[in-house]
Amino acid sequence: MRFKKVKTQSSGLRSNWLRMALAFTVGIIVAMVSFAVYHEMIYPGEGTLSKIHIQAESPTPVALPVFYYEDTGHEDTHNYVHNGDEAPHISYETYEPGHAEPEPDERDYPTYEPEPDCNIITITISAAGDTTLGGDHRWQGYHAFMREFENSGRDHSHFLRNIAHIFYESCLSIVNLEGALTYETQHLDKQFAFRGPPHFAQILSSSHVDVVTVANNHTIDFLRQGYLDTVDALRAEGIAYFGNEFITIMEVNGINVGMFGFRIWADIPDNRNIIRNAITYLQGRGAQLIIAYYHWGVERENRPEQYQIDIGRFSIRYGVDLVLGAHPHVVQGIEEYMGRFIVYSLANFSFGGNANPPDQDSFIFQQTFSFYNGVLLPDIDKYIIPIFVSSVRHRNDFRPTIAEGADAERILGRIERYSSWLR
Repeated sequence: MRFKKVKTQSSGLRSNWLRMALAFTVGIIVAMVSFAVYHEMIYPGEGTLSKIHIQAESPTPVALPVFYYEDTGHEDTHNYVHNGDEAPHISYETYEPGHAEPEPDERDYPTYEPEPDCNIITITISAAGDTTLGGDHRWQGYHAFMREFENSGRDHSHFLRNIAHIFYESCLSIVNLEGALTYETQHLDKQFAFRGPPHFAQILSSSHVDVVTVANNHTIDFLRQGYLDTVDALRAEGIAYFGNEFITIMEVNGINVGMFGFRIWADIPDNRNIIRNAITYLQGRGAQLIIAYYHWGVERENRPEQYQIDIGRFSIRYGVDLVLGAHPHVVQGIEEYMGRFIVYSLANFSFGGNANPPDQDSFIFQQTFSFYNGVLLPDIDKYIIPIFVSSVRHRNDFRPTIAEGADAERILGRIERYSSWLR
């Protein structure tokens, strides 16, 4: 005899309830994961530690993880941090107001008396300012830049040709890449959103730009996709990069040069923490020369804010050998502090954000560092090359050109005057 199992009403209700509970739980989990991914993409929290992608196509760099956070209270507050596997935990001492810092005395350099025929290694670094390849399609600068490119016969080397020899003769050349290299169209809701096509990375590579900082308020204008496209475009051209979550070490003439950069809008404990973390990380991995490139200050102001001065000096005290700065779009002074230089603003370089900037004065900062047995010597060897951001005065053709004669003297005079304010 066969028996048929009869489903009672109570068992049916229980099954329906279980299915509903399971569906509700799955829905909650999916929503939480989606929110977490979106939040990490667009609004990374303080103290996020992320796995850094190694720049395999760049000339021998190593990218390292670092704490990065959302710095609020400025033009835009959307920072981006790479998603990826969790990096090993690193413990750092937390900065608090009143924290004991090294006294601002001269560094205790060893005294060397090398033999006449000894091999002293030198590295000459050339640094320039805000470089926007393209611009904002809603403004004239972008269209003027694109016309200039088309009129040149689509020659990528056209824009930096007048100064390319300076970068070629340098051991390491650095600029601030201020804008995305992407075809992405979705962007942040802001007054200026800068971008150019990815192939514009060839403008940099064709003119011997070795490395760029991506720590500024425009690299993430086109969100996650624009940021990733920018990094991919740089890697495709063999251009190294640093800034934000990227800390990079490059071997130059046998010397390990470490580079990092952040957007810094105030002198607060969080900012000091990420700076000290970056320096500590580079020192622990054998960097023999450390360069910081900060995006800071107030636009169109020739005098640096007090917080810039405080952060710049703080960085030197903790081990940075050269501090570079950008964002004001105009020249600011250069300070010598503890035998090191703080270049507060390198002004514009090839800047597609403005079709006719009222102030075309700018400069390239050069410094030669000498090493004996791998140790940095206390020599101070700097050189300032005055330039215009355009080869013509009545408009911007985005072709930086060396200033000569009275113009060169005038620009150098401005830098000296602004520098005197810092003494």
